[in-house]
Amino acid sequence: MTFDSIIIGAGISGLVAAYRLKRMGRDILLIENSNRVGGVIKSEDAEGFLIERGPNSLRGTHEFLDLIEELSLIDELVTADPRAPAYVYVGGKLHPVPMSPPAIIKTKLISGSAKLRLLREPFIKARNENGEESIASFVRRRLGSEILERLVAPFLSGVYAGDPERLSVQACFPKLVEFETETGSILRGALRGMRAARKQSEKPKRSLRPYRLCSFRQGLHTLPKALATSIGDELLTETRVVNIRMNEAIDQSATSPRYVMAIEHLNEKKIVGAMTLIIATPAFAASQLLNECASEVASLIADIPYVSLASVPLAYRVDQVAKNLTGFGFLTPRSERLRILGSIWTSSLFDERAPDGWICTNNFIGGATDPTAIKLSDEELTQTVHADLSKVLGIRGEPLKLPITRYQQAIPQYNIDHAARVLKVESALRNQKGLWLAGNYLRGVSLGDCIKQAERIAAEVNRMVEQRPR
Repeated sequence: MTFDSIIIGAGISGLVAAYRLKRMGRDILLIENSNRVGGVIKSEDAEGFLIERGPNSLRGTHEFLDLIEELSLIDELVTADPRAPAYVYVGGKLHPVPMSPPAIIKTKLISGSAKLRLLREPFIKARNENGEESIASFVRRRLGSEILERLVAPFLSGVYAGDPERLSVQACFPKLVEFETETGSILRGALRGMRAARKQSEKPKRSLRPYRLCSFRQGLHTLPKALATSIGDELLTETRVVNIRMNEAIDQSATSPRYVMAIEHLNEKKIVGAMTLIIATPAFAASQLLNECASEVASLIADIPYVSLASVPLAYRVDQVAKNLTGFGFLTPRSERLRILGSIWTSSLFDERAPDGWICTNNFIGGATDPTAIKLSDEELTQTVHADLSKVLGIRGEPLKLPITRYQQAIPQYNIDHAARVLKVESALRNQKGLWLAGNYLRGVSLGDCIKQAERIAAEVNRMVEQRPR
């Protein structure tokens, strides 16, 4: 059989691309190796607690909200209070992250000297060196070491579980680099961008503030489940791709496939072909799949690094916790000598995450600065996390243990030279007609980024299919 497009990988990227192409009237096949969809998105009921064994929430982007409206999921959507503070633990106290200039002036999270250092930012000379720069170097130059340690590094732990000394500012925060390059200052660049946005005649169709953090009543897995239902029989789970090769006999007819692959589904081997191919797996899996048919692309993405991470959810009775857990949760600078990267207060963010009288936290340990953490036993992980939470939140007594999740390759790292790698990958893809890469390892690690990129890829694939000879 020959399809307009074959999509490999039924995580959020593959599901959205397949769903959108099907809505466009394309003949598609979505292939998933495992017996479930959603990739790392996995919601689970554990002893009456609704826990997430992957991402815990996502930001309500326009693409995401449009998608769930189409899927009739608006009534299932739950949102966190946009005023819910996030905290950083410094000096034995939880400090709300300042989100406005007045809040920066008042905060005790950073010292008076660090605040004065911020005022110097517009007068600091811009970097004129070639090549990529680490986030740590960039922030030290422009904002100072204390801002790096107490604000930026904890944020990077929450997003990338990464090391700011290795992460590339060009890859992670290209807008900040653009501000410095074009105006010589982050502050001046941001102000110019705000003025330009106000001058735009077309206003956004909705305010995204109420959708700062989103989930669903039954957890995030509601979204991939609904997408899979809509895709229907065009989705094959428990299907292994044996190999992919280019069709050397391709001609200009509408029925001649560009890519031919052998697949195995329920012990039955088949040969399928497609005009276009979307690989929506992690980088290491995509590299193996493309080794024969697109070796240059495969080699470029083969060594994209990933970090390991463990998710350790713990529950407590309300009377066990001294602190009032109202807010998103907290992050911790490495200088505070806690082993956890941060804690999300899931039962504070969304309703019906915990039985009455209980609170539920989801805690993360590992990442680039603690690569051996994932090797700890369940009991060691539990005790380590519980000890850190007890210190920060004033917890008395023992926790209720919930299922721990380990990811050996959890989050791709946009380390120095990643931006250059992305340009090389995109150049190689232009020479590899009909091939797209979807996922979180090139331009954006969040679920919102993945949805936006999958929508863009689907539109590009549709245009190529429409332009084929009839």
